[in-house]
Amino acid sequence: MEYYFTKKRNVNLEKSELIVDDFEYKHLVKVLRKNTGDEITITDGERNVYNCIIKKIDKSKIICSIEKTSYNLFELSVDLKLYLSPLRNTSRFEFAVEKAVELGVNSIHPVITEYTVNKNIFSKAKTERLNRIIIGALGQSQRCLLPKISEAVTFKKMIEETSADENKIVMYELSDDSSEIKLLDKTKGLLLMIGPEGGFSDSEIKLLKNNNWQVRSLGKRKIRAETAVIVSVFDIISKLNKNGT
Repeated sequence: MEYYFTKKRNVNLEKSELIVDDFEYKHLVKVLRKNTGDEITITDGERNVYNCIIKKIDKSKIICSIEKTSYNLFELSVDLKLYLSPLRNTSRFEFAVEKAVELGVNSIHPVITEYTVNKNIFSKAKTERLNRIIIGALGQSQRCLLPKISEAVTFKKMIEETSADENKIVMYELSDDSSEIKLLDKTKGLLLMIGPEGGFSDSEIKLLKNNNWQVRSLGKRKIRAETAVIVSVFDIISKLNKNGT
């Protein structure tokens, strides 16, 4: 059973009620044809999960009674941040974001690199669409922490903003290093960076190395950037789970 999303302000714990509105209301009522008495599971994206029964459906919202509340189900203990260059094809970038959220990243940080072609991907309408994709992926994968997508920054700005972070990994197609991930401080977040279709320039890789990014291999095959996101996130999360992190 997938989860559905509502904003935290729509939850009233004193009355044991919550409201579902906006596009999730349309999805539940118009597409899934939910009715009063149906059981649904809601998350507020802040690690809370509510098992609910639909009490009332009106023209703009669903009112639910909260039967049970859970907290922080199945989320990683490490804050995994994905730094990703926008891709030439917008739909491929959206696909990468969707799958990264399903797998478990906690935030997405677009980075404009030297070889980034599509630098104007983040209009208001496109950002709203990305947020809807993220919410859909959240519910599909039964996650209770809603990942945030940041404003796009330049590569130089990203280097400055992450200078104090200790656990930083960049996947690079010309690397032959497939050694274990080293978490220098397990209480800190883990940063993962994936470049655009054209990869990173030599100067960018040099700058990453000089700023303590661990450069790791994507394997012997050349794969698409969105595939690199899926493979890398899955590999990192598998290793973190294996190590009990």
